[in-house]
Amino acid sequence: MTVIATLTVERPSGHWIDRARAYQIVVDGAVKGVVRCGRELSLALPPGPHTVRARLDWTGSDPLPVHLGPGATVRLRVEPRGARHAVGRRYLRLTKI
Repeated sequence: MTVIATLTVERPSGHWIDRARAYQIVVDGAVKGVVRCGRELSLALPPGPHTVRARLDWTGSDPLPVHLGPGATVRLRVEPRGARHAVGRRYLRLTKI
């Protein structure tokens, strides 16, 4: 029997910026899916340490290290930081909730 863990990334619907665009979710350097405004993405991953990042075109979030325990679920939230960060690589904020 293979034990998996779940990583869920939610994107709140309260932000107007990027409302029509999808954010890519990158786990350990590979794009695993996208999350749209007001939606969430759940991924089945092997337990252990992972690095998660959200990406949009040339920009994104800082990498976030997470540890997934066997059978556990870790929830993250991705949202824009705001207009003053629009030029940098840290345009998105990824946080553990």
